[in-house]
Order: sequence, then structure tokens, then C-alpha cells
Amino acid sequence: MKRRRAIGVLGGVAGAPLLMPVEEIERLLAWRERVQDSAGTRPPQDNGATQVGSLLTPPRARVMEALAEVIIPATDTPGASEAGVTEFVGALVDGWLDDDDRDRFLAGLDTVDPSCRERFGRPFAECAQGEQAAFVHDLDDELTRLRDDPAADETRHFFHDVKRFTLTGYFTSDVGLDALGYRTTFRTFEGCAPLTPAEAGR
Repeated sequence: MKRRRAIGVLGGVAGAPLLMPVEEIERLLAWRERVQDSAGTRPPQDNGATQVGSLLTPPRARVMEALAEVIIPATDTPGASEAGVTEFVGALVDGWLDDDDRDRFLAGLDTVDPSCRERFGRPFAECAQGEQAAFVHDLDDELTRLRDDPAADETRHFFHDVKRFTLTGYFTSDVGLDALGYRTTFRTFEGCAPLTPAEAGR
């Protein structure tokens, strides 16, 4: 079965909710809810995944969570972890990305810990804050070099996906919307709900 592409919704998210019409924000939020609702739809597999059958296995989830925390750390507002970015990415990986996009992203995640062990002597999530920042800075520099190369395509680099997934997951979460000052999301509205006897004055 062909996977549903999330690419059209992802991109240019940081800062965008403040400039987008309310209808577009609501559409993006509804899409996030559909992504989350789709989590765990894969058949069970005995692969030790964070969710039943998830391709975002515990080692990959640890890498993703640590990368996202470097991109959006907790300050006076919650960071990426509290916004549930890793769970959101897990749902994207399991049900929304095309095979090629998914495989390229996961293969990139799988390079992070070996690179950090070679450079710092430990996996990324266990590195010191300065080591993590330096590693992410180098990934970002690599993206910039690709962006400046007319023959290259930076969107094929896994860190491009890490950044856009993190931003999308964060700024469509409740804590991300709160950080932006967005206050007009209504999950449900029961306009025709029957009155209780007390409310009806009986």
C-alpha cells in the first residue's frame, strides 16, 4: 500500500502559525491528529520497538529525541521532548512517509551514534551538551553546503528531515502553540448538547 505523503504539510513551519490564517492552522492541527491516530497501526513485530511494530526503534528514538532537544531545548518554555516530538516522528515513520523518504531518514539516524562514538567515545544521547551542540552544528553546516551547491539537493539529507519534523511536531503540539501565543484551538464544541435538569431550572 502506498504511504501517504506528509511532505506538502511540512516545511516553513517555524514562525508560520503566527502568519497563517486560522483555517490553515486548524487544517495543520487536524493533520497532526490524524498522524497521531495512525500510530500503532502496523502489525505487531518482535523488534523491541518503542511502539508495537514501530520502525522508530528505541536506539533511533533516543537519537531523535536528543537531536530534537538540541534544536528546541527546554528554556522558559517546554522543549521538544515535552511536546511529544519523538512520538510524532514515530507516527510519521510508521504510517505517513513514502518508503524512500522513510528509509533514507532512518538510515541517517542510524549513522549518528556510530559517528559520535568515533568522535566522542559515546552515543549521541550520552554526549555532553557541548558535544551534542557541536555535532548538530556540523550537520547544519553540511546542509548549508548542500544548499549552496546547485548540483546537490539538501532535502535528501536526513538532518533536513530531522529539523522539519521537529519544528512541525513542536509547533503543532499544545505546548508549541502555547509558546507561540496561539490560544484559539477548540478540540470539540457541543453546541446542541442537552441541558441537565439543573441547567434547565427544573
